[in-house]
Amino acid sequence: MNPLQRERWVNEVLREVMAALMHDEALRQALVFKGAWILNLHLGESRHSMDIDATAEPGWVQKMGSLDNQEAFLREHLPRAVRRHFERQNPVRFTLEDARFERNPASLHPRGWDMLQVKLVIRDHTLTNVRSLPPAELEVAAAESYGPDAVEWQDFLGTPARVYALHRIAGEKLRAYLTSLPEYRAKMHGGSREFRVKDLHDLARIMRQRPLEDVVFWEKALREFKLACESRFVDCAGPETFLQDWAQARLRYEQDRHLSVIPWAEAETALKQILASMSPKAGFPWIFDVPES
Repeated sequence: MNPLQRERWVNEVLREVMAALMHDEALRQALVFKGAWILNLHLGESRHSMDIDATAEPGWVQKMGSLDNQEAFLREHLPRAVRRHFERQNPVRFTLEDARFERNPASLHPRGWDMLQVKLVIRDHTLTNVRSLPPAELEVAAAESYGPDAVEWQDFLGTPARVYALHRIAGEKLRAYLTSLPEYRAKMHGGSREFRVKDLHDLARIMRQRPLEDVVFWEKALREFKLACESRFVDCAGPETFLQDWAQARLRYEQDRHLSVIPWAEAETALKQILASMSPKAGFPWIFDVPES
């Protein structure tokens, strides 16, 4: 397989895995789906995605209690849901050979922001001569606060699933980009990280369908942006906070072939216009002190 074929294969497998998870009643109650798959669902697009993103549902986390209990639940339900889905295929194309669970970080996060990463090793019976197929990956982030209408039910391949609303995704994209910048990394004593330039790309995609004239939408996005920042102690002085090492961000963006659909100039303009529209209502600066451990 060449790189493009691998991407297409992973995307096809993940589509089936998503369907499997959303068909399982227990997992529908445990997980809220977000990320590229849900963004594509909202925008009516079908661009490739290389993993599945979800967050733990707060009520489910409260019910489960410890991270050990949460992991045990997912170890029981997730592989079973995927296997059952594959077995319903006619003819059966995929078989789940292994499900590998890892915690990130490996030891408990001091703030409780533990992430579970799942790698599904899948055999494709139509590719008997292909070795080393990449695993299908799922990330389950720790639960966090969001607004009353930030989660909604959406149909995915004929099955209702709990997903982030588009305005929540927009707010989280703004927060996520800030978490990759040097100022936040230093505040949280974390190592350096590649700038999340894909978030700038996705904000421009959202703005194409939800222009700033949709005042209610962007007011909701602002609310979710602040809630998301508060939940992870992400400070924001205003638009200038986003411009840290801006030339470096541009270089990373233009080097990523996956972002070529939206040119840098459009992504940059979209971000600056979004922030300019939010600033009069945002009450910047936002400073969120980190509690002592």
